[in-house]
This record gives sequence, C-alpha cells and structure tokens, in this order.
Amino acid sequence: MSTTWTVVVTDEGDGWSKWRLGGPTWQADVIVEPRSWLGLAFEARDPVTGRRATYDIDTDLYDISQDNQREFADEIERDIIEFLGNLRTGAVLRGNDGSKFVLVFPLNGSYVRVVQGRFLAGVSTCADLAAARTGGDYVVVE
Repeated sequence: MSTTWTVVVTDEGDGWSKWRLGGPTWQADVIVEPRSWLGLAFEARDPVTGRRATYDIDTDLYDISQDNQREFADEIERDIIEFLGNLRTGAVLRGNDGSKFVLVFPLNGSYVRVVQGRFLAGVSTCADLAAARTGGDYVVVE
C-alpha cells in the first residue's frame, strides 16, 4: 500500500530549500540547508476528532557545517528518508490510547510511539509493533 501526497517547494534561498508535503490527514515540512541545518516537522490529525500529533527530526542546534558533526547530519538525513519512506508505504499509523492521539512507526530497527499530550508530545521506542500499538485501533496515516 502507498499513500497519495502532494509536494510543493514553498521557499528557496541561496543553497537551501523548504518543501511542504501533504496527504489527506497529515502535513510535513522538510527544510534542507546543507551548511547549517536539516529537518522535518510532521503533523498528523484525526479527521473525525480533530486531534493532532507532531513529530520532528532535525539537527537541532548542532552546526552540521563542522566536519565533526557530519556523521550526526548523515544520521538525521537517513532518519528523515526512512520516515518519509515509511509514510509513503503506509507504515505510519495513527490511533488513540484513551483520550490521547498516538502515532506509531518503524525507525532505526524499533518502533517509535508518539503520544500527544496537552502541549507537547511524548516519544518512546518499543521493540515490537504490538507493544507500540497499545490502546485503541490504529489505521494508516493517509
């Protein structure tokens, strides 16, 4: 299974780009500034309840222009590519655990569980999909 999505270049500058990707129940912004920053900001929503959950992958405050940060930047790049690949193939799931909106997806050999709190999301890793899918029913993020 693969989902349908749109990709739009929303901004470009001298050596950097920002893309907005989206599907019916999600949106992601990917920013690539190879000299200093690399990141993905993802948001999924439940079309029935309107609840939302967010997940970010980025190089944070690390100066990836420095040679000693190159390996870290490569890891972040691989994580973003893997996440988007999982999104494309239908491996990113959304569901509920009580009143909490939850995202579950594979990343780096384990499963990430994102539970949206009132203000911030809590992120944990699980060894298997069954443990990550605790709570209610899960469906593919489309």
